[in-house]
Amino acid sequence: MMKRSLFILIAILLTPALFGQIRFGVKADVGLNNPTFSSEALQVENLTSYSIGPSLEVIFPFLVVDFGVEASLLYNDNRMTVSNITDGQTGASNEVSNRYLYLPLNAKIKFRPGMLPLRMYVAAGPYAGYLIAGDEIDVQSMQENIKAKEFQAGANIGLGVELFKMLQVGINYGAQLTDNYAVEQPNWQDPLNGKSETWSITAALYF
Repeated sequence: MMKRSLFILIAILLTPALFGQIRFGVKADVGLNNPTFSSEALQVENLTSYSIGPSLEVIFPFLVVDFGVEASLLYNDNRMTVSNITDGQTGASNEVSNRYLYLPLNAKIKFRPGMLPLRMYVAAGPYAGYLIAGDEIDVQSMQENIKAKEFQAGANIGLGVELFKMLQVGINYGAQLTDNYAVEQPNWQDPLNGKSETWSITAALYF
């Protein structure tokens, strides 16, 4: 009886894996927003960002929708221009680039809208980012250089379409829950950590 019960338990645990679809692929995204943040002392503009890296998708089919998870390891590069403001005039600028490893983990739902030859998907979940390389911010009037924080965290939600059961294209909204920089000066805090919400276009190719 114990052996039979153990066999049944193992079979139950393995059943989702047997019927689940596991796929590997490549995922990339490009930031859409290019806002400008200013204070009495600093101005941050020309914000650009892109990410690319391997991705894993595990989907379990159900009657109405398919449900699963998606995990990725993305190399992220974001750039910006930081300028100091003196007597209301924009002075010397500094080009800053920070490179992170992003680890997004999303729950994912897929469904087919009517008879269309495609599937829609909705994905949402948290992400973490680890700084692997970054430039110092060094502009006039700063007493010391400012470095990017080594850890980031946030949450995102995305919506898109899947074509040919391989190509996924969508749009993603991300809300950052941590600051980019550790800044003590109040008039530096807002522009340097002002990019708390992001929009991006995403694409993934799964095999």
